[in-house]
Amino acid sequence: MSSRPAKKLTLSQAPSATDQTEGGADVLMVREEASVECPGRLRSLSAFARLRQARGQGASLPPESPVASAPREQSTAASASTPEDVQPVAATRKSRRTKASQPILGPEAPPALDEQSQPPSAGASTPYDSAQNELDGLEGSQTTATQAPVIHFSNFKPNKSTFKKLAGGKLQLKLAQGERLVILGSYGIRVASGEVTLYGATLRPSDKRHWVHAPHCHALPVLRCPEHASVEVESHPGAEPIRGLGTLSPLFRKLWNETSGPQSGKAAVPTFTILFTSADGPKKVLLSDLKSPPEWNREIDSLLVASRSKPVSVVITGPKSSGKSTFGRLLCNQILTDKAGKGRGNGIAVLDLDPGQPEHGSPGQISLVHVIDPVLSPSFCRPLTASQTALGATIARSHTLASMSPASDPELYIAATLDLLNHYRNRYGSLPLLVNTPGWVQGTGLDLLTKFISKARPSHVLYMAPGPVDVIESLQESFKAGTVARLPSQTTQYTTRTAAHLRTMQTMSYFHAEDRSGVPTWTTDPLSTVPPWQVRYTGPRPGVLGIMCYDYQTPTELLAAAINGTILAVVEVENALAFREIVPGDDNDVQLDKKMEMDRTEVRSSFERLRSKITTLTPEGIPCIANGTTLDPKYSHTIGLALVRGIDQATGMLQVLTPIPEDRMERINETGGATVLVSGKFDAPSWAYTEDLYHQAFGKSGGEEADDQMDIVDEDEAVDPAQSRNETEVASASGPTPWIEVLRGSQKRGIGSQVWRVRRDLGRTANAGD
Repeated sequence: MSSRPAKKLTLSQAPSATDQTEGGADVLMVREEASVECPGRLRSLSAFARLRQARGQGASLPPESPVASAPREQSTAASASTPEDVQPVAATRKSRRTKASQPILGPEAPPALDEQSQPPSAGASTPYDSAQNELDGLEGSQTTATQAPVIHFSNFKPNKSTFKKLAGGKLQLKLAQGERLVILGSYGIRVASGEVTLYGATLRPSDKRHWVHAPHCHALPVLRCPEHASVEVESHPGAEPIRGLGTLSPLFRKLWNETSGPQSGKAAVPTFTILFTSADGPKKVLLSDLKSPPEWNREIDSLLVASRSKPVSVVITGPKSSGKSTFGRLLCNQILTDKAGKGRGNGIAVLDLDPGQPEHGSPGQISLVHVIDPVLSPSFCRPLTASQTALGATIARSHTLASMSPASDPELYIAATLDLLNHYRNRYGSLPLLVNTPGWVQGTGLDLLTKFISKARPSHVLYMAPGPVDVIESLQESFKAGTVARLPSQTTQYTTRTAAHLRTMQTMSYFHAEDRSGVPTWTTDPLSTVPPWQVRYTGPRPGVLGIMCYDYQTPTELLAAAINGTILAVVEVENALAFREIVPGDDNDVQLDKKMEMDRTEVRSSFERLRSKITTLTPEGIPCIANGTTLDPKYSHTIGLALVRGIDQATGMLQVLTPIPEDRMERINETGGATVLVSGKFDAPSWAYTEDLYHQAFGKSGGEEADDQMDIVDEDEAVDPAQSRNETEVASASGPTPWIEVLRGSQKRGIGSQVWRVRRDLGRTANAGD
């Protein structure tokens, strides 16, 4: 997609966790503050525990499981069974609020603590008590309130020798053996001496900085120290742009350690906060650190040992929300940073086969990804585009389903997965392979999964759930090389963002992604202010061969309306054989391409002849490729997504927004290939329609709206129009906006559309009448 009319492609710029987390003791917690060792179970070895064992340190790690708070009168009795490094927190409410100590926010030095001192904020009022404000206003009240437990995260003990402020706002932390550190926000970390583990990855001394995004909508990674180590922590240069997306969508607000909104105007404000307890975090948020069951640690340790002799291929299966992505990330990071691993430094191949919640890439696609560096951030914080070069991972090949589920076209899905598998064998066969599968494990989904396993012939198959039995039996029948390993699913925890929200954030992050100075960043301008690319769809040298519709058939006269304002996949067609479903097998053009010896002129001429045979023109002149057909994955691949901003019928141009760089599109033209735009059942980009409205409202309010915690509802939960804060916020903006109509109250809503609330005073009226 060139920016100059003279370019061949005829595109131009328009003028307008605890020790259970990554190893250690197998500990169960009970509400009475007792930590009970599980008898008769093997000790799991994680990256943290394995490093200590390798150094001959046989002492067991101190338990680090969070301790529930108890009333003051119970704390003395419970102290006998409480570990020394985790002290119980008194929860008795006094008549006046006890002043909470401040968390370490960036480079500000904390007060010196001796070894017996409580961590900062220990004893601070918990932010979860719903009745806190009322109780604080009662003078002399002796009421003891029941409140949520204060969870201990970090046992790092800062003092003058272990905590230093360096030039440039950096922090130098000296961690003792067994200490752990939990940080909320965005930061960079460099190990100066010793070794630490983070998200399963072992970080060693070097000049390289590892950039981490740790929002509270995911479990916070834990920095562990198996021996004495010195690390440098600094603010993330890409923190302000991604937080700036909060001016365009409430989904990106209040995810970090912001004190005054995504754009506070204070350049010196650090982008991270050290959490000693949950009281150091934002209010009204349930924080959690990353935890992995002991069974996970044992299985990861076994796979790590197996990978040292030969490349392993692991297929991770299980229902949705069972922890497949988390387990895969921990395993990937440990293999990547295993010093004893065979061929360490060449990376790992990841087959991301979940189009609904992809670990890499954008929703609606399945991809083969070459991962080189440890993965230390959520998916929406590291969008993989064709222009990104600083994320430590590249998309080797990708296919679009134009849908969030394989159910839209099972045949296309299995053909695409097998093509990615063949691409791995041909180019990355010497690397370990991790396969992340979708959570559809019943019916047709199970058939697709077993068919892939039988073709892939992996060395290990994992199932992240206790059952059902028929699913395990079917997987075992397709897996002949061994026994399917059954692992417990990840404990479901409260999250401030649902799967649908995270998918929206991932797509929005993709379209706003940029690459400046080797650091991934984002543009915070609404897409409505970005000049679009102009793609010619008519004339002798069009920029696209045509438009295809996957999984639905649109009448030709309605195609323009169907694609306007929607997301399309940009697919490069490598060979005319990709249209073999449309063109008969004995067609001369297709047979000519089988020789694979044509020059660019001949290939281009072949596509031009095909264009007249496979396309039908809409009333606007848009070429529509036959409905109900798909491209053959063997001869095509996806290069990215594009958002259709408008259709200019007078000039025969499509106005599109895409992060795909110009040189990538020019390369297709130089090789004689063709570009096809694929429409399907992508999520509607409603976030793009409202960006300008939220941006205006945010400017008018001065960022005050961002200080309020956003109320997130589940996908199936209705929103009460009368109490929708977002509706009021959008309505405060001025100016007409395409595709947007602000409704107030029950305007244009049918009967029963509002939330039905259950009356909780039934019988009270009847009693009153008596």
